[in-house]
Amino acid sequence: MNKAELIETIAQKTGIPKRTARDAVNTIFTAISKSVADGQTVRITGFGSFAARPRRSSSRINPQTGQRLMVPSKAVPGFRAGRELKEMVRKRLRVVEAGGKLSVKKA
Repeated sequence: MNKAELIETIAQKTGIPKRTARDAVNTIFTAISKSVADGQTVRITGFGSFAARPRRSSSRINPQTGQRLMVPSKAVPGFRAGRELKEMVRKRLRVVEAGGKLSVKKA
């Protein structure tokens, strides 16, 4: 599901116009984004939490030149699923191995 499909689903289930649903979705995403960018954790009970996570500095190799580069430490956005979301996924999906590769299928 992408953002447009989410807006469509909200509009259909609530009976509100798509424009209102779009404004609501954009407001929610903006509020979460700004809070995480300000260093706050956003917890949505039953769904999960969004937070900025630190990433250590590291050295990498440029594959074109072979030159070693230092990548500075930085903060990256992260999501941790809540218990209810994890349980829903476990109940509805199963992992299948075929040809040495893992895939997810409906249960």
